[in-house]
Amino acid sequence: MNNQLIVIAGLVMLSGCARQDSAQDGTHSQEMHAEMNMVLESDTPLMGDHSLYQVESVWSDQLGAQRTLSTLEGQVQVVAMTYTSCEVSCPRIVASMRRIESDVDETVSFVLISIDPERDTSESMAAYADKMGLSSQRWSLLNGPADDVQEMAALLGVRYRKMSDGEFAHSNIVTVLDQNGAIIHQQKGLGSDLTDNTIEFLKSL
Repeated sequence: MNNQLIVIAGLVMLSGCARQDSAQDGTHSQEMHAEMNMVLESDTPLMGDHSLYQVESVWSDQLGAQRTLSTLEGQVQVVAMTYTSCEVSCPRIVASMRRIESDVDETVSFVLISIDPERDTSESMAAYADKMGLSSQRWSLLNGPADDVQEMAALLGVRYRKMSDGEFAHSNIVTVLDQNGAIIHQQKGLGSDLTDNTIEFLKSL
């Protein structure tokens, strides 16, 4: 693996997926997390100008296939790190990505990388994809070893931490990679205006 891409993620508490009332609007939810000292700034991505596809780690997708990230090469990818049992911010991240999907053409694909590799098996990710309406033609749901997940989080600037109740606190970032795997845009946070900006960016490519 490229030494410049070998990193260890510093895990700190961020905007959480601890269970809350899913009917709360986004602003209220974010304010509640802030009051609980769970919302902090995300990191600067450590991949710099490097391609994410230089990372040689092997991942399992929702179909049970073993893949390296280089299999994503050739298309623009919209990427987020989430986990399937999250009941607060992860569904909102996926909803934002689905809205992007509906507004851009099929040259753009989507990737969810699990921060909960113990529970997010290929089978559970397949069930989640079915539940959320994520077509395997455009969506890749990836699970990998904990060390590789930590490395990926650092490369993308995502911080996360497993809490005592088994849920995860994490930053909310949607990343756009170009066809060669370099970061060209990041949506940091959740909200319709931020998603609008990501859509406009993708349409400008």
